Amino acid sequence: MDSVIQRSFGAGELAPALHARADLVKYAQGLRTCRNFLVKREGGVTNRPGLRYIATAKDNADNKFLFRYESEIGGSILIEAGNGYLRFYLNGARIVVSGVAAYNGGTAYVPGDLVLSGGTNYYCLANTTGNAPPNAAFWYALTGNIYEIPHPFLSHQFNWIQASNVLTLTHQDVAPQELIYGGNTNWVLRPITTTPSIGAPTAFGWVAGTPVPTDPALARTFAYRVSAAANLTYEESEACTAVTIAGAGAPSVALPNALSWTPPTGGAAEYYIYCDPYGNGTFGFIGTATGQATFNDTGFVPDFAVTPVIPRVLFNSANNYPGVAAYYQQRRLFASSANEPDTIWASRVGFHSNFGISSPLQDDDALTFRIVGNRQQVVRWLLGLKSLVVLGSNGEWTVGQPETPLVPQGLSANQQLYVGATDKRPSVIGASVIYLQIRGSVFREAKFQAQIEGLAGTDLTLFSSHLFDGYTFFRYDYQQTPLTVLWCVRSDGTLLGLTYIPEQDVWGWHRHDSTNGSFEDVCVVPEGTEDVPYVLMKRTIGGATVRYIEKLESRQIVTWDTDVFFVDAGLSYSGAAATVFTGLDHLNGQVVAVVADGSVVFNGDSASASAAFYTVAGGRITIPTAATNVHIGLPIRYPEIELLDLDTQGTAIRDKRKRVGSLAVLLEASSRSFLAGPDEQHLRQMRVETFEPTEDAHTGQVTLNMTSAFNDYGRVLIRQTDPLPLTILGVIPSLELGG
Repeated sequence: MDSVIQRSFGAGELAPALHARADLVKYAQGLRTCRNFLVKREGGVTNRPGLRYIATAKDNADNKFLFRYESEIGGSILIEAGNGYLRFYLNGARIVVSGVAAYNGGTAYVPGDLVLSGGTNYYCLANTTGNAPPNAAFWYALTGNIYEIPHPFLSHQFNWIQASNVLTLTHQDVAPQELIYGGNTNWVLRPITTTPSIGAPTAFGWVAGTPVPTDPALARTFAYRVSAAANLTYEESEACTAVTIAGAGAPSVALPNALSWTPPTGGAAEYYIYCDPYGNGTFGFIGTATGQATFNDTGFVPDFAVTPVIPRVLFNSANNYPGVAAYYQQRRLFASSANEPDTIWASRVGFHSNFGISSPLQDDDALTFRIVGNRQQVVRWLLGLKSLVVLGSNGEWTVGQPETPLVPQGLSANQQLYVGATDKRPSVIGASVIYLQIRGSVFREAKFQAQIEGLAGTDLTLFSSHLFDGYTFFRYDYQQTPLTVLWCVRSDGTLLGLTYIPEQDVWGWHRHDSTNGSFEDVCVVPEGTEDVPYVLMKRTIGGATVRYIEKLESRQIVTWDTDVFFVDAGLSYSGAAATVFTGLDHLNGQVVAVVADGSVVFNGDSASASAAFYTVAGGRITIPTAATNVHIGLPIRYPEIELLDLDTQGTAIRDKRKRVGSLAVLLEASSRSFLAGPDEQHLRQMRVETFEPTEDAHTGQVTLNMTSAFNDYGRVLIRQTDPLPLTILGVIPSLELGG
C-alpha cells in the first residue's frame, strides 16, 4: 500500500473539464469540491465561520444593497440602502438615536438636525424655523429610535465612492449627491453643484475722480471684473458682473481708477481684479487686493494669459446625470451620462465640486473628454493606478501618461485591452484591478506590466469555469485581512470566494451556501484589526421571505469556549449559567444547532429524533444542561472537501483500479468530529480513544480507516457535520492498486 500526500489546496475547486489535467501544477493543489471551506493563504483549507445575525432589513423589497463608510480615526460604518432610505450600522450593531431634544418653534434648524415631536423622532430635511413636524417638506419621521435618512435614488442601486468624509453617490436617473459624515447620527445628503463654493463680490463699482482726457479723441473705456478667493482654500469665485468706466483717460498713480465692492458672505482671503482696457471683451489679470475690498488701477497692463474663471453648470437635467464617479490626482471625476455615455468630466485640481475652466486653458482647469475607439464605448468605471484606468463596455483604457498629471493640453487616451467590463464596482488588490467582464460571468485581473508597458489581463475563472458558466454576478467585495478573499454573490444566491495573493500566484475558488437562505449582497467593512464581510441574506423563515443583515464571524479562535461560532443567522449568549435562551424570534420554526461552552449540544440535523426539541418556538429554546457561553443558529450543512481522482503525471495510476483504505489528515486547531469516506454514502466518523476529547483544538496528524472498495477514482470526501472548527493542512491517502 502506497501513500500519496496532498500538501496544498491552494488551487481551490477545479472545473470538471480539468479533471484529466494531472500535468498541471494546479491539479496537485486542487479539489473536486470545496464547499463551505475557505482556501487559506498558506494553502490549507478551513471551514468557514458562521454568520452572526445583526438585524432584519427595514422591509422585504428585493432592491436593497449594502455599502460602507470607511474611517481610519473612528469606526467604519455599514450602510443599508433600500427604497428611498439609508440605515447605519457600527461594529455589528444598528445605530440608534437617544436623548433627542424636543422641537422648538424658535430654533433655526438645518439639514441633519434631529427633533422629538409628539413621541416621534424626526430628521430635518431643509433649513426651517417655525415649521413644526410632521411636515414632509422639512421633516422625515424615523421608526422608533432607529437612525435613518431618506435619499432621492428610490429603488435605484446607485454607485458610490469616498474621499475624506464625503461619499459621492451616482446613478444615470438621479442628479449626483454627496453623503457627508458629521457623526454617527449626523449625516447630510445634498445635491452636487459644479460651480465655485464661494460667491462673487457684489455692489461692484468705481469712485468718481478718474482722469478726463484733454483731447476727446484720447478717451477710452475701461471695463473691470473682480473675483474672490475663499478663506483657507483660495478657491476662486466666479467674477462679478463687469463695471464700465467710459470716456476716461489713462489711469495713473496720481489719478487711478478707484474700484470698490462688497465682500461675499463669509468674506474672502483676497480678491483678483481683471481689466479689459481695449473693448475686446477679454479681461486680463491686473492685480490682487488683500485685506480690503478696494483696488486702485494705476495703469497696470493686463495679463491676458490669466483670465477669470468660467463656471460651468453640469449634471442638472435628465439624461445628463453621470452614472459613475472617481477621484484621481486631486480631481473628482464623473462619467457616463445617458446623453454622453463615453464622456468623462474632471473637476479643477483640488476643488472637487468646481468644474470651471479658463481662457486660455490652464493646467489646473476642469477637463472634459471622450473615450473614442473603433466601437461605441460606455464608461463603466474609473479608477487610478499608475494612470487613470477606464473600464469601458468594449475595452479597457488608460488616460494620460503614467504618474504624470492630467492637463488639458495633450490629453491622451489609449485602449489597452479589448475585453470590456460591467458597471459593477471593481476591486483594487495591490497593484491589480479585479473586475467583472462584460456579460457578467467572468472575473478578470488587469495590471500594469513593464514588458508591454501597459495593462495585461488574466481570466481568473478559467480553472473553475463550472462555478461561472450560466451564471451572472451582481456584487463582490474584497477582504484583505486576515483571509485575503474576494467575495462574489452569484445569481443563484451562492457566495463564491476567491483566495487571491497575486504576488505568490495563488488563486483558488471556493463556494458557500446557507440553510434556508441565499446571498444577495456582500460588503466588507474594516473593524478593528480585521476586514469584516457583511451579507444581505434572503431567507425563508416560517414559510415567509425575510431579509437579514448578517456578519461573517472572525475565524480567529482565541478561546475555544467563547469563539467557536459556526452557525448562520446566529446569536450568542454570555452570562450566568442558563438553560433557556430567548431573543431568537428571527428563527421561529427553525431547527437550530447549539454549541454550549465549546461543546456541541445539537448539530442542527433536521432528520434527527431530537430536532423537535431544538426547534425555535416563541423566540426561545431550552437546552438540557446549563451553560455560560452559548451559540445558537442555523446549521451549516455541510462544510466539505472532496479530493480529485488520484493521479500523478508520469505514473500509471489513473487507469488502475484503486482503493483508499485509510486516511491521515494533518489538522490545525481543529475538532476531530469530522467524517471521511470515498463518497457521501460511505462516510465514517473519525474515531478517538474514549479518554480523548473530540471537541478540542487539536493540532497534528490523525488517522482513520475508511469504508471503501476498489474503484476507478480513489477519491476522498471529508465532511464536518458539527458546528466546530476544522482546518486541514494536508491529507495522506493510503492507496492500494489492483482490484
